[in-house]
Amino acid sequence: HKSNMERKIYMYTEQNKGFTVITNFGCDCHCKYCITKHHPILQNAVTDKSKIDWDYLEKCIAASEAPTVNLSGGGDPFYHWQGNIDFYNRMYELTTKYGKKLDIHTRILPTDMDLIQKFRKVALSIESYDTKAMEQLRMMLPEIERTTKLRVINVLNERMTTEDCLAYINKMHDIGVKQVTFRQMFGNRNAYQNFLKVKDTIDIPGVMFLPDGEYHNYYFTTNNKLYPYFFGYTEEDRKTWMKKYEEIESICG
Repeated sequence: HKSNMERKIYMYTEQNKGFTVITNFGCDCHCKYCITKHHPILQNAVTDKSKIDWDYLEKCIAASEAPTVNLSGGGDPFYHWQGNIDFYNRMYELTTKYGKKLDIHTRILPTDMDLIQKFRKVALSIESYDTKAMEQLRMMLPEIERTTKLRVINVLNERMTTEDCLAYINKMHDIGVKQVTFRQMFGNRNAYQNFLKVKDTIDIPGVMFLPDGEYHNYYFTTNNKLYPYFFGYTEEDRKTWMKKYEEIESICG
């Protein structure tokens, strides 16, 4: 068995304070849990590419000590990807200019391999019931892995058991996926506790249980501001919104 440190090194997960660019190009509303709908900063605002302050974003990227820049949402950063190639190209040019790599957190696999190859890592969220997404991944994975690392993410809800997690891991291994991350759900008390119960029951190489936490600085393209927390400027902002999310029925769709 690998030690905790060895396992962290083995996983495609950074050990530093990362840098994330939050977009909102829209989404397909298929998440089991939506963290965007009631978000205090996003407030359902969409990304207008013509209003992105590229000069300020470049200054933020240049000042960041993180070796990677991650694209995430607010919606899905690959939603309507065909219409946003100019955005991905510019992000790739910026990260490359400062010796950084580009990552993305998404539920969508574009069919454009030239686009996927711009990313060091794709963190792909797939639900256990989404057989269509699994079959697409099975077909595309060999070509993706020639240039790009891929890990699959599943947010652990209040109902998932150890057996459910093992079944999901087996599905991913059958496809050829080497890395699986189960994330702790934000703002759902029962799910939060269930994560704590399940996480120590599975010890498999390439499988990580990632506790809820602040792992990045966040640049929101919807208002061109940089935040040290996904929910604002302080730890108190985060605690306030965690409590509010516990009171909100936050289901996407």
